[in-house]
Amino acid sequence: MPREDEPMNRWELSETEARRLREFVSAMMLNGHVTAEIAGLRPIDLYVLNLLDLDGRATPSELARRTSLTTGAITKLIDRLARIGLVERTPDEEDRRRVWLTVSDQASSHVGKKADLFAPTAKRMDGLISGYPEDQRAVLLDFLCRATTELRKATEELQQARPRGARQ
Repeated sequence: MPREDEPMNRWELSETEARRLREFVSAMMLNGHVTAEIAGLRPIDLYVLNLLDLDGRATPSELARRTSLTTGAITKLIDRLARIGLVERTPDEEDRRRVWLTVSDQASSHVGKKADLFAPTAKRMDGLISGYPEDQRAVLLDFLCRATTELRKATEELQQARPRGARQ
C-alpha cells in the first residue's frame, strides 16, 4: 500500500491530493444538482443557462456541441427554457437560418451576477478566496484558468472517443 504522500499510479499527485481534488469535484457537482433542483430545473438546464450567461449568446448548434446533446435534444431543452421564459431566441440579422439564444431578464434569478440562487455558494467561495493574500489569490486564479482549459480538453477527448450513437 502506498504511503499517503507518495505519488499514486502513473500520475504525480499524492493520494491525499488526488482524493481532495475528487472530493472538490464531487461537492461541486452535487452543489450544481441541488441548485438546479431548487430552481425547478434540470442540471443540464442550469448548465446551458450558465453557458449563455457567460458567453452572452450562442446558437443551438454551439450549445449542442458544448453540452454533448444531440441537436434534437438541445432543441427540446431550448424549447422548454423558452416556454418558461428563461431563454430568448433572436434571429440573426445577416443569416435568416441562424438563431441566437440569450438568457432572458427573468433568468437573472438563476444565473449571472444578481442570481439569488447562487448567493449561498458565491458568498462562501468569495469569503474563501478573499481570505488568501494577493499572491496566493493569483495562484488560485491561475489554477482555475488552467484547470478549466484542461477540463475542456479532457471533455473533448471523451466526446471524440465516445462510440457513435452513445449520445444522450
